Parts: sequence; structure tokens; C-alpha cells
Amino acid sequence: MNLNYIKDRERMTEMKTADNGVAYLTFTPLNKLNCVKNAFSTRVGGVSEGIYSSLNLNFNQGDDPDKVEKNFRAMAEALGISAENMVMAHQTHTANVMKVGRENAGMGIIRERSYSDVDGIVTNEKGLCLVTSHADCIPLYFVDPVKGAIGLSHSGWKGTAGNIAKNTVDLMKKEFGTSPEDVIGVIGPGICGSCYEIGQDVADVFIEKYAGERQAQVVKPEKGKEGKYLLDLHAANCYNMLDAGLTRENIHVSDVCTMENSELLFSHRASKGKRGGLCAFLMIN
Repeated sequence: MNLNYIKDRERMTEMKTADNGVAYLTFTPLNKLNCVKNAFSTRVGGVSEGIYSSLNLNFNQGDDPDKVEKNFRAMAEALGISAENMVMAHQTHTANVMKVGRENAGMGIIRERSYSDVDGIVTNEKGLCLVTSHADCIPLYFVDPVKGAIGLSHSGWKGTAGNIAKNTVDLMKKEFGTSPEDVIGVIGPGICGSCYEIGQDVADVFIEKYAGERQAQVVKPEKGKEGKYLLDLHAANCYNMLDAGLTRENIHVSDVCTMENSELLFSHRASKGKRGGLCAFLMIN
């Protein structure tokens, strides 16, 4: 199964298939650093069935939790790590970010979390794999190769409006002494600006937040549909990363739309909510 790429975007996404049959996406700008493991899951290589077929990594969509755990273990095996060394954010569409450490290993996957309402996580611990949940919302990857720190965040429209990108970088600055200009940022696969239709209420949030050229790129009236707009979360998060202090040359914007690849990637919009979930992964080697 092949990826459909967004036209006129930097080609940065590669699909790999592990020996156990799990297929996942990985990103060239992060691979070039040689200091992190990075991935974004697909639907391929798991044990779930029906609308969850087959590599469902979401415990909250009605799938058998034993199958979801098996899928996580298969994904971990594909990446050459263990599920016990993963830690998962608690997605509730906030802009909240927290530091995690070895004491949080396994949380959200094989044991209960000790935290809630956290859509972004950061660490400087080697071998601790950060995980966030997705099915159209944007994964944001942050790598500081100088200080040896990483961040991973889930950015839907609420997290984008709340600037979770800046919150993630700010916490890396506070906890690890990160200089934003050293950070490599990847805005990962999610619903693209040609597919993400929104109403006036959400559009007003972004019209107020962005002005001028930024507004024109982020939120556009949809032709022939009064009161409907198209929202480009990739563009919005690029501006948010710039505002966080990243340099433009260090920001890499995804060339993959989840909705346009719904046979390969779970998409909430494409499936009308009847779906499994994807995950983003980031770990310091």
C-alpha cells in the first residue's frame, strides 16, 4: 500500500515494514540526527479487527484492550524497544505539557497513569519512549540534539489555538536549558488544510489568533459553502513553532494527510468516528 503525498511539500516521510509485519512512518529530518528513534504508526500489522483493523493503538474506542496491548507490543518490537519503556500522554485536547521520567515508564499503555489532561510530554532520559495518540490531529516532534532533550505533543485545533507547540518548547527551556534555535521540529501527519472543514465558531478562534498573511494561510473561506472554512493545522503549527523560537530551516512540515490516506492511516473525519487510533513515538537513543 502506497502513501499519497501532499503536493508541493518537502518529501520527508518514509514508510518502513518491520520483520513482524508492522508498518510505520518515519521522518528524514529526525533520522539524520542519529540520536533519536521516531515513528508514526499505520493501520498495518496488528491483531484488531473490523473498524479497528488492524494496528489499533487506542484503548478508548471500544476495541478489546488485550488486542490493543498486543498491538502496542508489536509496535514496540518493530521499533526495537519494549512497551514497558513507553510513556503515553493523556489526550484531552488541552495545551498542557509535563516532564516525564523513568518513574512514568509504561504509563498509559501497560499501567495506569499518575497524571491526566496532558497532551504534551518532554524528557531528557535515554531509552524512555514518548507516545501521543492521533487520528487526524497533528503530532509535533521536538528534538534538541545539543542538550539531549525531546518533546512530543498532540495538537488538534484546541491545542493549536492554545499554542501547545510553544508550551512544549518553553518547558524544554525550563527543564533542560534548551535553546529554541537548536530545536529540530517536525509537524507530523494529520488532516491537511484541503480536507479539514470547520464552522464559523472554530474559524473565529483562528481569525482572532492570526492576522494578515498568517491568517490567509491558516483559515480560508470554503468556496460555495457559506459559514464553512478550511483550517490548515500544519501551517498554524509552523507559525507556532516560529513563535516558540525555532528557526524556519529547522521546521519540517508533513507531506502526509491522514484523511487522504484513510486506508493506511486511521482518520476520524474519513471514518465518521468509527475507527481505531494511531500513535506518534519519539525516544532518545
